[in-house]
Amino acid sequence: MNSAIRALIIRLETIGEVTEIDKVALAALPVQERFYTRGSEIIPDGEISTSCCLILEGYAYRSKTLPDGNRQIFSLHTSGDIPDLHSLYLPKMDHTLGAISDCIVARIPHDAVKDALMRAPSLIGLLWRDTLIDAAAFRAWMLMLGQADAASRMAHLFCELYIRQSMAGLADGNSFALPLTQTDLSDILGTSVVHTNRTLQDLRRRGLLDFDQQVVTILAWEELRALAQFDPSYLHYLDRRVGRVDPAKL
Repeated sequence: MNSAIRALIIRLETIGEVTEIDKVALAALPVQERFYTRGSEIIPDGEISTSCCLILEGYAYRSKTLPDGNRQIFSLHTSGDIPDLHSLYLPKMDHTLGAISDCIVARIPHDAVKDALMRAPSLIGLLWRDTLIDAAAFRAWMLMLGQADAASRMAHLFCELYIRQSMAGLADGNSFALPLTQTDLSDILGTSVVHTNRTLQDLRRRGLLDFDQQVVTILAWEELRALAQFDPSYLHYLDRRVGRVDPAKL
């Protein structure tokens, strides 16, 4: 089985049952792997998309940019995510999907995805559930942007990424790779670079986490989670261990 499809199946198995029929239909999908350097636009705002993008390695992001150049990053995506699944039925992009780090993306033609859904109808429910979970994560982040202070926002971001990376098998104990600059973080948090730096230093001083050499290390999970007011239930993973990280292991 293609490694790209294997990554997708691993992702889908965290949110629902993937049957053997589903796996056969997915394995038949034609994929074209492409490498994108950091800063590349994978699909620009306004483009008519003809394929879905499955992230294999690295991080992609979704964003909108104002005419004055100010950018807001809405979400980050890593291995197993299809951040533009909606393009199956809304092909004109109303935001940019870009590479926030060097990344590898598998492009899957829309027609092939729709054919797979016809051959394995249970995939419709799985992919629809994935889209709904993505929307739930978006709502949770909009709440943080609108109502939480910068420290809580940053804590929430790191909590969510840690859980998602753990579920994808990409966390190394209490650490995970996060190849972002402080400018990237400021575009996610909606704060200035100076404020982002001060907030990060504050979390370090409290002994909650470290962020060095593009690796985040969680030092005090329960305290970080409390600061973030983080409840992972909106991610709707089937693994009931989500959010129950043993502090003794951190």
